[in-house]
Amino acid sequence: MQALKNANIHFNQQGTPVATDFDDIYFSNEGGLAETEYVFLQQNGLPERWQQSPAGFFHIIETGFGTGANFLLCWQRFKQFRQQQPEAACRQLYFSSFEKYPLSHSDLTAALQAHTGLNEQCHQLLAQYPPAIPGCHRLTFENGNVVLDLWLGDVNELLPQLPGNNLADAFFLDGFAPGKNPDMWQQSLFDQMARLSRPQATVATFTSAGLVKRGLQQSGFTIKKIKGFGRKREMLTATFDPSQTAAPSDRVTPNSSDATTVCIIGGGIASVCLALQLVEKGLAVELICADNEIAQGASHNLQGAVYPNLHPTPTLASLLHCQAFYFARHFYQQIAAQGLPFAMQWCGVLHLATNPALAQRQQKIVAGENWPPELVYPVTAEQATQVAGVALTHSGIFLPQAGWLSPQQFCQAALALLLQSKRFQVRFNSKVSAIIPGKVDTSGQAKQPAALWQIQYDDHTPAASYSCVVLANGADITGFTVSEHLPANRVRGQVSHVSSKDMAPLNTVLCHKGYITPALDGCHAVGATFDRKANTAYCSEADDQENLELVNNQLQQPDWFAATVVTGSRAAFRATVPDHLPLLGSIPNCQGIYTFGGLGARGILLAPLLAETLACQIAGRPLAFSSDYLAALAPKRFAQAAAKV
Repeated sequence: MQALKNANIHFNQQGTPVATDFDDIYFSNEGGLAETEYVFLQQNGLPERWQQSPAGFFHIIETGFGTGANFLLCWQRFKQFRQQQPEAACRQLYFSSFEKYPLSHSDLTAALQAHTGLNEQCHQLLAQYPPAIPGCHRLTFENGNVVLDLWLGDVNELLPQLPGNNLADAFFLDGFAPGKNPDMWQQSLFDQMARLSRPQATVATFTSAGLVKRGLQQSGFTIKKIKGFGRKREMLTATFDPSQTAAPSDRVTPNSSDATTVCIIGGGIASVCLALQLVEKGLAVELICADNEIAQGASHNLQGAVYPNLHPTPTLASLLHCQAFYFARHFYQQIAAQGLPFAMQWCGVLHLATNPALAQRQQKIVAGENWPPELVYPVTAEQATQVAGVALTHSGIFLPQAGWLSPQQFCQAALALLLQSKRFQVRFNSKVSAIIPGKVDTSGQAKQPAALWQIQYDDHTPAASYSCVVLANGADITGFTVSEHLPANRVRGQVSHVSSKDMAPLNTVLCHKGYITPALDGCHAVGATFDRKANTAYCSEADDQENLELVNNQLQQPDWFAATVVTGSRAAFRATVPDHLPLLGSIPNCQGIYTFGGLGARGILLAPLLAETLACQIAGRPLAFSSDYLAALAPKRFAQAAAKV
């Protein structure tokens, strides 16, 4: 995947932002918001359609995010609609926007100064606005009721990758004029719009160009010309008629579940993140935890670093990490903003080049210029010392927006939040012994979803039945007949907790072949060992010594580490997968059974976005993952690989 470039812009005499490379304005000199109101909202029947919609959400697809003015005004109007009609069925707005040349944060800040009536929305957008990293960045606002999926890249390459959940109710067909940006206005664009249209989906566009009119008609849209905005004589509106499309067999079908209650087996950060996302989307959740309290497995660590693993060139894995990283940052911050106590600090992560292999890798990352400097930049040994607050002898790379979080404290806070909801229940000390097919109503008369699966317990507690079950039980994910074929490995890791007054100045996370965190309650986390042979999650002095020796070997026995004393340790199993990608999605031939695991040592980073994705799959909501991402994470990838052998 190619790196992206920010837009090259300037401001004309009226103060309107202009795309220098396309010689076209981002919004009308006569009033950008008035144009948006007339062209895109009114001509798509908004907000009236929100008032009339029987669905729980409304999805808009936009071609050309630009300054975000269309989204910001749409957000404001949707918020006003929800305030005026709180009992209306439509409770959530999804807005998917595509942009090949995103504005830099500074240029966007300057451009949005024109929209004084949207100051609240502008401020919140700028707080989450991502750097120019390819792929989809999901931004959530209004406690999850407004969702912006910002797809960065070529719309004609990205639209074909949108999965079946992403059908649109309306299109904002925006972007620079066809004569100035012909690469976007292709027949393939209109064909993909048809593929992603719900019946009677509407389209509005500022242009009345013949190629746009003919392209939409060819793809099955009924066209209408109306008066344009301001000095523009004409514009187009359209409605999708499935009976008129040339290839109805190519249309996608949204994935959805009939589940009214989702059973989650597990008790760590993946489980609680998924429960939060499902409850937010209106589904009931029962969490089945084998332990006597939450976060007793790999999620019980004192601290964990939160940062993306970058490759010299953008790969699916590294882009997934980046998208998960930015989503996780805001997810945790939004949870904390509700007054829930858990420790976290966005103090940056300093990755030191402590051996030739690491040095070469980091040099390639820097030389490739594929990652924006606000995400990562190189530092000398002297600069590293200044950043860290302790003396260092190695150069490295610094990720200033990264940091650390206490996973156990987060899980406890999230559980407290979940227990406030009537949609959530939790069962502790409940070890599931088997998942077997339940009774299926084949009469066609059942009013409730069929109970496809029966959960049995070790202590002979009466079995319970569910139509939707998620295996999110970490290293034990292969412990059932339905999942025993998955290639998840159990790896024991031990983290040592250390104390030293000489380490007190450390104010960023240090990574080498291991890691060291800044202090939490006077203790630093140093880790971690990697043991594939262990059968129990025991703690050992030998592993503590191994962790200390790793620091001394990698950092050349720094003086500030010499008086370190081990005050405790924690050990647990984590699940790893041969291709180092998580397991997310339905298990083949097991309708209603999903996996959410294989996160390895990256649970804090990956869990929020993956939980959001799986919750949307189950609830039938638009996804922030493309089809190739979903295929790369799906459990069936291993069945397909085995079939090829």
